[in-house]
Amino acid sequence: MLYFTLQILFQKVRVFFIIILSLFYNTEHHGTINTTSASFGNFSQQLSNVSIEQTLKLESMYKVSLLVLVIAVLTSCQKNIIDDNPRVNFGEICDLKLDILSPEGFVINAISEINFNGNVREFQFVTEQIGFALCRKNVGGYVEVFKTTDGGQTWKNLNVGINQHPYSMVFKDENFGIITVLDVTGCPPPNCLHKCVILKTEDGGLNWKEIEFKELKGLLYNPKYDNVGNLYANLYLDTISLMMKSIDNGAHWDTLFAPNELGFSLKSSFEIFQNKIFVLGKVGKIHVIETNGKFIKTIETNNSTIWDLKIMDEDNIIVVSDKVLKSTNGGETWETIYGNSARLIDFDSDGKGLMILEKSFCPNDVYQVNDLIASTKNNGLNWLEAEKTTTNLRINFSNSQKMGEGIWFLMIENKLLELKEN
Repeated sequence: MLYFTLQILFQKVRVFFIIILSLFYNTEHHGTINTTSASFGNFSQQLSNVSIEQTLKLESMYKVSLLVLVIAVLTSCQKNIIDDNPRVNFGEICDLKLDILSPEGFVINAISEINFNGNVREFQFVTEQIGFALCRKNVGGYVEVFKTTDGGQTWKNLNVGINQHPYSMVFKDENFGIITVLDVTGCPPPNCLHKCVILKTEDGGLNWKEIEFKELKGLLYNPKYDNVGNLYANLYLDTISLMMKSIDNGAHWDTLFAPNELGFSLKSSFEIFQNKIFVLGKVGKIHVIETNGKFIKTIETNNSTIWDLKIMDEDNIIVVSDKVLKSTNGGETWETIYGNSARLIDFDSDGKGLMILEKSFCPNDVYQVNDLIASTKNNGLNWLEAEKTTTNLRINFSNSQKMGEGIWFLMIENKLLELKEN
């Protein structure tokens, strides 16, 4: 009963902050926030087109809201202890479901859990055995990195020891890696210096060096390598996002593409396919450029902010936001293959796909969405769904990686799972 009471307390605080967050966002940007896909542990990385200063302001508002609300909400806890569960009136849709099930034709296995007081932002395996997990501490929000050398069975804290706020990570191989961070020197706003800083290791994470690019201002994020070793990333400051390129592993950066319409998404801001880069713009646009920066075309999806993007080939493209769209003609036309929010696990040009689908939500003051893993073999025309949903599965999903034919790793909260095709 005490556990349930604490859950109610936390959820009420989160719901209250949704209102604050929505009011702030509407006031500053005349838009809305889709609270069904907002992650409160990582809400700053879910916002689109919000400046770094505004992101810091929101995080400060959240902490202040927690302090103010705890006293008020605690007064209602006695009533919650005595009263019946307020969710039972809504039936099974509001039951808390923690088990994660696989769809027919797949099995899901728990590999390990990273014992850490914080959240995993993303993971990456550079070989079958060696992988890295980028984490953020709950206290202070500082960077931590964990490493595995046995395929994810065990994880070792590398003790980075640098008080920076992590955003993205990429390893070129088992030795060289980069973490992009949000430097908050001088903050809170409007006194932030907007230093452009990364952390770099050349010995597999044993030692890290903090590097500042004096000629740049803002946050580098979502770094990715192409197949010839060039490194790309977005650079964001205020409401401006630029596409950057480095040919020397991030030692120097040049502006590759700088239109006014680039968006800001810390989930998936661009994808590289062969010698082309598909860059996410505002209001659902996708700008296609060559790896030398030459503009090719703009694709219109007529969708809202894009969370996930998958380029399977020149013709087949998957876009994930508050619904899932698929194009089979390079983005000229789009078909809705799922009508609610989702997250992408994987999709290929043969029509096979894996996704986390939103199925329902609990109509109560407790934020709770019911999701499940689903597969398709015919481009989303039909979905094979897990028998039962899991509470807030999409929110707790960090990222996934294909590890071999029919094998994927997923990070859910701090748990590494294996999804395997039978």
